[in-house]
Amino acid sequence: MKKIIGKSLIILGVCIISLVLYINYNTSKENKEMIEQYKSAISNENLNQDEYKIGDVIGILKIPKINIEVALKRGVSDEILDTAIGHFENTPMPGEYGNFAVAGHRAYTKNKFFSNLDKVEIGDEINILQNETNHKYIVNSIEVVTPDRVDVVESKDMDKKEITLVTCTPKYVGSHRLIVKGTYVE
Repeated sequence: MKKIIGKSLIILGVCIISLVLYINYNTSKENKEMIEQYKSAISNENLNQDEYKIGDVIGILKIPKINIEVALKRGVSDEILDTAIGHFENTPMPGEYGNFAVAGHRAYTKNKFFSNLDKVEIGDEINILQNETNHKYIVNSIEVVTPDRVDVVESKDMDKKEITLVTCTPKYVGSHRLIVKGTYVE
């Protein structure tokens, strides 16, 4: 009986690991397809740059330090954050004055794009490719806050162009939020 239970648990473990790997593979594949479609639309000038609906890809976020390139969608619903990084709708667009704020999951089954965001340091680059423009920001502050601190995404100084990246921390727990802020480089 013990052998049967042991073998059953091993098979169950292999199935769970396989499922997680499959989900991560599909998310990565879907993200690459969104990036390719977005870049193709840019080069073919097929983008409506004036109106983005919730769920539309509005750009590509790149952070060289942690080697990520991820599609950036308008909105921060669970559905959006399952496959991409999301843009808080009530914040400015990339390169505009105010605080351009985005959110992403960290170390979850479906979307792990911000898994290594804690490795970003002050002085590192954050790039947003939107339409044909690369918006470059330099990290100038990193902090951990409680989830009720929604003020971190607000625009406090409309004379500055800023970016805020928000994700859960610590990994696998998510009791707090890791906040990475940057300023625009002209």
